[in-house]
Amino acid sequence: MPTASPAPAAPDPRPMDLPTLTGYRFVLAFVVLFCHAAFISSVFRDKALHGLLGLTLPLATGAVASFFMLSGFILTWSAPRNDTTRGFWRRRFWKIVPNHVVAWAAAVLFLLVTTTPSPMLSTPTDVPLGPALANLFLVQNWVPDAHYFVGPNVPAWSISCEAFFYLLFPFLLRGLRRIAAGNLWRWWTAVAAAIPLMALVSLLVDGPTLYDWLPLNGTRLWFIYAFPPVRLLEFTLGILTARLVQEGRWVRMRRPVLIGLPVAAFLLVPVLPPTFVFGAALCVPLALVIPALALKDIERRGSALRHRRVVALGHSSYALYIIHYPIIMTVRQVAGTGRKFGTGTATLLVLGIMAASLAVAHLLHRYCEVPLMRRYARPRPAPLPAPATAGETHVPSH
Repeated sequence: MPTASPAPAAPDPRPMDLPTLTGYRFVLAFVVLFCHAAFISSVFRDKALHGLLGLTLPLATGAVASFFMLSGFILTWSAPRNDTTRGFWRRRFWKIVPNHVVAWAAAVLFLLVTTTPSPMLSTPTDVPLGPALANLFLVQNWVPDAHYFVGPNVPAWSISCEAFFYLLFPFLLRGLRRIAAGNLWRWWTAVAAAIPLMALVSLLVDGPTLYDWLPLNGTRLWFIYAFPPVRLLEFTLGILTARLVQEGRWVRMRRPVLIGLPVAAFLLVPVLPPTFVFGAALCVPLALVIPALALKDIERRGSALRHRRVVALGHSSYALYIIHYPIIMTVRQVAGTGRKFGTGTATLLVLGIMAASLAVAHLLHRYCEVPLMRRYARPRPAPLPAPATAGETHVPSH
């Protein structure tokens, strides 16, 4: 372990808001948006510049891994002790499904009305019924076929993983809460070690070529990147990290360590097997960032990510993540499927895509996600019993 100051005292056991982590969610979503808008869109004519932008790919995949860990951390941190499984599932359903359905419909409509294939990398060109329905019901990741886990709305593959995590979370949390505080670090280390181990195991998976630019086959990509039980390790690591912070046993990392480890992992990506690009290389170093940011809120220390505008962007980060890809596909199609652009024009196009994605995400969050969450995410209060009439005794039902 790195040199550390004494562990912080255990925080108040009652759930508290962690606005810095909400702001961090926006940072992660923005990294994914930039990678897709600048690199996956293939708008830059300059091949050297396009290749340079390819360096954002491991950053984006690392951001998704961070999303999985952050999800486990926040759900554990905020979980009421008296919560019910059904209540948890209801809240998660109304949080993710409506926005997902809107983005799915936008992507399907785009693929149905367009007649020329998109020039974007790793983007579907048609909409077969089976993959479309699997994508809609968030079960596409269980099929080791790129037609399923890639489309029609590409980012929904991670929501398929999240749906699996949410299904298991109430049971996982009960089990992991039984781990004695003194054993938490052993469990954390074992799960953290299993993540790069899966990247090595995936090298044994054989399958067909998926893309000529991708140095691993389609089945291997599915196993390491989309297969929900493999990605469950990152979610579980987030749960264990939250427990360590709750128990006051997290080791405080110094800033040079928190910055240096992800940078070193990023620089190692070119010499690692290609399966490490898809989250495994940066996952564990980035796992250390989440509790460091959470402690800023717990200890009431300043943080730029806690600025109200950044927090507002963080609240709409899921909407941004799920809706930006159909927007990129649409803009890329309108700009011309056979065209690439000079640096200046392509830069303006990328900035326009990002601005449009942020605006649409804000509207989707405000007018779809928030109202439906308020209306349906919590059970309706039981109606008050009618007053008993004279001579009647009201017996409340259980």
